[in-house]
Amino acid sequence: MRKVTIPHLVFSSLYFILALFTILMLALTSFAPDFKHMFRLTTQPFGVYFGICVILLACGVIVSVFNIVRIYYSHLPKFYSVIIGLSLCVFAFFLYYELFVVRRTYFDAFSFEDSLRLVQENVFTKSLYQGCVDYAFYILFVFCPAVVYLFGLSFDKSLKFGRILHLIQPSFNVMLSVLFGFAISPFFKSGIAGYFDLVLLVLGLGMVLYLCIKGNRSFDSYEIFNLLLLLIMCVIMMISSYGFVDGESYFEVRKAFYALVLFGWCSSWMMKLTIKY
Repeated sequence: MRKVTIPHLVFSSLYFILALFTILMLALTSFAPDFKHMFRLTTQPFGVYFGICVILLACGVIVSVFNIVRIYYSHLPKFYSVIIGLSLCVFAFFLYYELFVVRRTYFDAFSFEDSLRLVQENVFTKSLYQGCVDYAFYILFVFCPAVVYLFGLSFDKSLKFGRILHLIQPSFNVMLSVLFGFAISPFFKSGIAGYFDLVLLVLGLGMVLYLCIKGNRSFDSYEIFNLLLLLIMCVIMMISSYGFVDGESYFEVRKAFYALVLFGWCSSWMMKLTIKY
């Protein structure tokens, strides 16, 4: 049994809370008529998921700055601070983009014009920003680590680049969290692109299930339970239908999980850097 570290515990706990809230929200929206507007209300511009995303990104900025300072005053190689500085730039970029660049669409449930806009063919089409974020997170945090785990690849720690890759290698929990967010998408409403995303989701699920069944590593209870939440989310998305929302609403939820992944992943490998003063 691997030792459960504080970053691992915090990340799993935050994932559990956010995933459970999302599952309940989507289930109630789909199956309880009295809650059919909940999805739209929680994903509206500057709503619940926007707040979660911004808070996690801001925390990522704070943690990155803190670790740059502590490494600067330590005896660790200073190239680690460069890697953390790159993470700081990523957090700062997403935070700035979310606060000052992204244009959000307001929807009035009592407006006939807005109701007609939600039935247009391109209402679920991904923007360039949405597509880049979705596929970048899928490739970096699902596909690449899955290849490493499936083929038992290892990195040469005698090389600086190898030590960095070994340090920042995403965990199994990170893969599950990205897949959870990626699963929240209107697969059957966005044409060919939606079916392409569905194929990617099935491929990702196949890889994590293969790792669980045939993998040569042990999985702790957090990982197994997080996998169960992911499977429940997939079932809900396959059998449910949501009204009064557009592609932007789905993306607001996905961004919250991506921000959680980025914060949890960075915090995990940053805290692995042991400092001797």
